[in-house]
Amino acid sequence: MGPLPGYFGYYAASCKKNHDIDFIVINDHITESSKDQNLRYIKMDLEEVNTFASRQLNCPIQLGNAWKINELKPLFGDIFKDLLTPYDYWGWCDLDIIWGRLRQFLNEDLLNKFDVITTKENWTTGHFTLFKNNTLCNSLYKRFDGVYALLNNPVYFAFEECCHRWNGELFSVETLKQKHLPVSMFDIVKQAEINGELKAHFKDIIREHPQPINYTYKNGILTDRSTQSEFMYYHLITVKKIWRFYIPPYKNDSLFITPLGIMPEHENKLGWYLKRAYSCYRGIKKSVKTQSAGQLMKKLLKLK
Repeated sequence: MGPLPGYFGYYAASCKKNHDIDFIVINDHITESSKDQNLRYIKMDLEEVNTFASRQLNCPIQLGNAWKINELKPLFGDIFKDLLTPYDYWGWCDLDIIWGRLRQFLNEDLLNKFDVITTKENWTTGHFTLFKNNTLCNSLYKRFDGVYALLNNPVYFAFEECCHRWNGELFSVETLKQKHLPVSMFDIVKQAEINGELKAHFKDIIREHPQPINYTYKNGILTDRSTQSEFMYYHLITVKKIWRFYIPPYKNDSLFITPLGIMPEHENKLGWYLKRAYSCYRGIKKSVKTQSAGQLMKKLLKLK
């Protein structure tokens, strides 16, 4: 919800490079629902999401804010079942992503072997998780009988991931309920896997903060220049909020991704540094209004 972010151009362009995969963006600030190649836009605001989800699930859903849509993600297979009918797999993702060659990683061997595919080892990632489009996977969320109460609670629990238990410690759904702790999709998927009901693939095949930033994006391929290894996508999760990291408007798909920001390969270097300097100036000016001098100095010196 809200205006599409400045970095959305990178997401959209990298979606189109993966032309054999369809992407759907739901947003309330677009002019109208439309389709641009394999990228479909659906105009819907938060209240409309609540109304539609309530009708599809036959249960009152009242998300208190747009951030809570993250916790609705595991229910997408049921909520949007009519839209997803033609597909063998469905998944969720975030918009702060530059995609690499998805089919290089989501190949036929992997898809045939696994029912759930995610890009971290210790949780079902909120920025990308894929499910086989079947009754079992689409109804996994129902194994937590408190899911609707959780969704209608204004507190964000990270249900779609691991409920903030980032170390991968695994508990059964029954144990969590006995301890009066929220159940996460990680718990549900892992327990279903232990029960032999499905196969899940948990593997870190992406790049994001705090990993060293030294990448190229060219012809739809993301490469870690330090290791010369290809990876699935770059997640802008933290750097998009840091004014030191300059993200210019998208121009072309030949890029260097550096600790200073995203630099088009054929960009005039002096011009790029001047634009970055101005962007940093604006960031500093904004930070002065909200942070102490000490906090700001630490950021300027890149200290924690």
